[in-house]
Amino acid sequence: MIPTKNPEGKGMGNRVTSFKQQRPQSDHKHMEPQATEDDFWGPTGPVATEVIDREKNLYRVQFPGAGYYHCPNIGLCFVVTREATIEIGFCAWSQHLDKTPLQESHMVAGPLFDIKAEQGAVAAVFLPHFVDLREGQVDTSWFRVAHFQEHGVVLEVPARVEQCYTVLENPSFSPIGVLLRIMSAVGHLIPITSVTLIYYYLNLQDVTLHLYLIPNAEAIQKAIDEQEMRFQFVRIHKPPPVDSLYIGSRYIVSASKNLEIIPKELELCYRSPRESQLFSEIYVGHMDSEIKLKITDKKTGNLKWEALLNPGDLRPAQPMIPAVHKDAPALLHFVDQHREQLVARVTSVDPLLDKLHGLVLSEEEYEEVRAETTTQKKMRKLFSSSRSWTRACKEQVYRALKETHPHLIMELLEQSGGVSVGS
Repeated sequence: MIPTKNPEGKGMGNRVTSFKQQRPQSDHKHMEPQATEDDFWGPTGPVATEVIDREKNLYRVQFPGAGYYHCPNIGLCFVVTREATIEIGFCAWSQHLDKTPLQESHMVAGPLFDIKAEQGAVAAVFLPHFVDLREGQVDTSWFRVAHFQEHGVVLEVPARVEQCYTVLENPSFSPIGVLLRIMSAVGHLIPITSVTLIYYYLNLQDVTLHLYLIPNAEAIQKAIDEQEMRFQFVRIHKPPPVDSLYIGSRYIVSASKNLEIIPKELELCYRSPRESQLFSEIYVGHMDSEIKLKITDKKTGNLKWEALLNPGDLRPAQPMIPAVHKDAPALLHFVDQHREQLVARVTSVDPLLDKLHGLVLSEEEYEEVRAETTTQKKMRKLFSSSRSWTRACKEQVYRALKETHPHLIMELLEQSGGVSVGS
């Protein structure tokens, strides 16, 4: 027997809503400069996340007081009632799910977290899922949250299901994650949101690409980023598939040129962040012109995703610079490394802001920067929010600068030892 707990969505709803409304929209402009991608964001700004074990993906965070806290890089949100210390780890579904009959009746719909928190400190937890609710094919009543405990697994009906999150109120913790009941009328064809990740390694003029097709789970993307970075592969940011894809379906990877692609077929499946992820390796060789990559459904032949790669896309996003102090990091993003020069030498800020509007800057931030009276004040105002930028945001800023001030960016790249491809 698998007991089911139903909180009926009562009790904490108003308190959760009030905490979410306290979340500041632009307070990060006052933050200290220690913010990192793994930090949680709360009512007073970033809260540092301590890495307990990088290899095992174990983290600890201490929230300073009541409020709503969100970590974009891990994908978790908490509403806490007081100061609280929370430990977060990742588990493999296979180690727990394979021991139950649930694998025949339920589908994994998000990462499996191992969360430890003080009893009563957490009013709500927002667990990420990648099921696509936009097309109306999935009923939110099919969602369950699995708790793997010593005596077995407990399935809990969530208080509510949002587009990207499943919400538990007054939660208890053990290895915990989102499952979806598989209905016989739908079978295994559950639409999910997915992402494509492309990485390149540049060895003189020989280019090698790694292409991933995965469910849209921040924790998996983070693990892949870290793995590829260790092998000196750099990520190229391209839009994800627009249409829903399906877990278990197979997709064909192809290119506009006759390139060596191994393997040419990828199965869209969920693997925990600690497991090796499937990818296609694409040998390009000398890249002197654009290449179009495509992903098509093996069964129907329908085009599901395509992206155009130009030689200019292969410009290193993270130039290496000498460390000034022995304890200083040797690897900085371009916009961090050249902040002073960019503030002093960027001459046309409004076109830059137009490219960042909606991608990096909110409407409020966009208007605040534009309201400054000089270009240098505008750039300082723009960089005042840079402490909250993820690496993806910094990449957007870098690309916008490349388009609006190409000669300045080329000069700064050459100063820092950056590589110019195809120019």
